[in-house]
Amino acid sequence: MNRDVGVTELIRPSLPEWSVPLFELVAILGDGFLVVGVLVLIVGHDAYRSLEDGTEQLLTDRTAFVVAVVFGGLALTLVLKTAFGASRPPASLQAVSRTGDGFPSGHTMAATVLWTTLALWGTHSTRQRRLATASIAVALVAVSRLALGVHFLVDVVASVLFGVAFLLLAALLTRRDPGRAFLGAAVLGTTALLVTGGTTDGWLAFLGCGGSALGWWAISRPAVRQLWLSAMP
Repeated sequence: MNRDVGVTELIRPSLPEWSVPLFELVAILGDGFLVVGVLVLIVGHDAYRSLEDGTEQLLTDRTAFVVAVVFGGLALTLVLKTAFGASRPPASLQAVSRTGDGFPSGHTMAATVLWTTLALWGTHSTRQRRLATASIAVALVAVSRLALGVHFLVDVVASVLFGVAFLLLAALLTRRDPGRAFLGAAVLGTTALLVTGGTTDGWLAFLGCGGSALGWWAISRPAVRQLWLSAMP
């Protein structure tokens, strides 16, 4: 698959070296560890609010659905990268050395899944503002991958399309039911483990998807809910 359309070759040599750390910083918006960190903060905030409000559920269905979809999207990214097995731009073009498969862009797809999910199903501000913010974040990550010379234009464009298509399909198939969403995430996590042959990334995807699904199942049990209610002031 020829993804070289000349854009990366045009952008990378024209940028000054001092811009490299800046683009690396921007790319963090699509880093897997940041994505998981954001989910942890969302879950923690939701649990704290449930405790304050005295609600029966530890997590709202909305938050649980967001967590399931994002973890599923991360696993799907790994599945696609492994399935396509496409190389990155040559090392001579990379401002920072990166190995592994190059299509789709993991950072760009992770950013698309996380920030678009929060834009579509978040509660802060208006949906229009959330979508505008998400679009800016995704665009910045996509440009940073080109500027760093670690992806081709086709990689980042396909990543956005894959991410958006996944979110639309997830919403359609699950009807925003967290139980169905976690089931789908568990399937994707297991698939990621199998197609990668048990690599570290494959195990992380499997444990992230499976662990979050198991956690949701556990806190949904009547006994756990009763324990939660009894712990409330």
